[in-house]
Amino acid sequence: MNELHPACWAEEELLTQCRLTFSRASGPGGQNRNKVETSVQIEFLPSGVIASASERRTQNENRKVAVMRLRCKLAVDVRLAAHLDSSNPLIGSDTWRLYCRDGRVDISDTNQDWPSILAELIGALSRFDWNASEVARTLDTSSSQIVKLLKKYGPAFVRFNEERKSRGQRPFA
Repeated sequence: MNELHPACWAEEELLTQCRLTFSRASGPGGQNRNKVETSVQIEFLPSGVIASASERRTQNENRKVAVMRLRCKLAVDVRLAAHLDSSNPLIGSDTWRLYCRDGRVDISDTNQDWPSILAELIGALSRFDWNASEVARTLDTSSSQIVKLLKKYGPAFVRFNEERKSRGQRPFA
């Protein structure tokens, strides 16, 4: 089994652990959308996390969108034992360092590496009891950069604040 977070796996490897379901999409889009199975649903079998897409006109385009959505959901919902091991110092992966320069983390949420960055950040937060300033020091950035990243993917920001609130910490706005 791969030691990387599933959000970071190559697409082929990720899909070997998934069930893909295709169906007809409803709504606007012409005859192709209504007659061909263009809607895609992907379930990551080890955790049961599901993502889907049906807004594009072709199955291939919807599959790409669904895979990206699945990766983002996995980044937020799946934790690996290695991410929780406090004896192993966290420095930041090569991917993290590629996008973090001079304390700023500059990556679009449409970038193919976005789910990897998100998984690393959520893993670090989980490991450091959702303390943004501690994680910021460890990953050579600022708390405001961490919050900015989390806000790019709403479910990540919601999870962050829920975890902080459950520990009696102040949620971020």
